[in-house]
Amino acid sequence: MLVWREAMSTGHPEVDKAQKQFIAHINEFETTLRGAGADAAIGIFLAGLYEQVSINFGREEKVQRECAFPFQDAHHREHAALLGRLADIQNLYQAMPHKVDHGALLRDLAALIRDWVSHHMVQSDVMLRRYVPHQGSPHPVRARP
Repeated sequence: MLVWREAMSTGHPEVDKAQKQFIAHINEFETTLRGAGADAAIGIFLAGLYEQVSINFGREEKVQRECAFPFQDAHHREHAALLGRLADIQNLYQAMPHKVDHGALLRDLAALIRDWVSHHMVQSDVMLRRYVPHQGSPHPVRARP
């Protein structure tokens, strides 16, 4: 199970809330996987996820623009790559017979989740923290990239 830590915070309440929800969704996936099996767990995990993540990424990119985040372009490319991998997994899952072994798809999904959390959230997203205005501060803190 993944645990949200304050060190993962971007400093923006809406972005952090979305990331906490994503971690909770991953944890629900793991629980469902143990209880109901791969087919059910993957189906439940993927249901509506692309749309929700697209909305969350859009919100995050809006915050980045508002904060003059200097890594916006690279971050946008990361978002596009994650969404592309997610779409590929969704397409593979939808094309699969439900009685088939889902081992390869589970490995792909686990790799996506691992990259998403350990690289994107923990390394890329937290850089936003230096640029988000802190409560009581009218302007963002401009740190050097």
